[in-house]
Amino acid sequence: MRLWLLLAIAIGSLGAPACRDQGAPAGCPSAQPAQPAIDEAVMAFLSAARALHHEADIRERGGDLDGAVASLRRLVAMPAPRAVEVQEVLADAHARLAELELLESDVEGATRDVEAGLLAVQGPSYFRGHLLEVEGRVEEARANGLADAGQREEAAKAKTRALALLEQAVHVQEQVIERALADGGEQ
Repeated sequence: MRLWLLLAIAIGSLGAPACRDQGAPAGCPSAQPAQPAIDEAVMAFLSAARALHHEADIRERGGDLDGAVASLRRLVAMPAPRAVEVQEVLADAHARLAELELLESDVEGATRDVEAGLLAVQGPSYFRGHLLEVEGRVEEARANGLADAGQREEAAKAKTRALALLEQAVHVQEQVIERALADGGEQ
């Protein structure tokens, strides 16, 4: 799920204006004014995150990977309100940073960003599964670098770790799907 979708969901969760008014129509959950589901600081963070991701998109399309990384570094360094949505956005930003670092052959930087992202999200979620997938790709890049350096045994171990991480990613995403379907989601 991309950041813009999270922001749209967050904005949509604030409720329809007609349902917040006094004398709300019968179809509204209650005639009481609704409290926003997400506070102003969270909305501001999500908006800034969306802008910084867009800035990174523009820089990346222009071939400025360092600039794209700088935009995302600014995002992950921002003061962050405590909210699940914020943690998910940070996890997603770290995954994207790791992917950009892989494009620049910065395996160690990608490793650090995946680890930071995994700290942001616990339990089975799309974001955790995606980070594990990216971590598997990081290990694959490490294996290739080790193989190129003639370190076959270490390369084989890294390849095994890569495959295990990719399998973990699939397992997490299967849990997410099963949970969604059990909660009434549709295929």
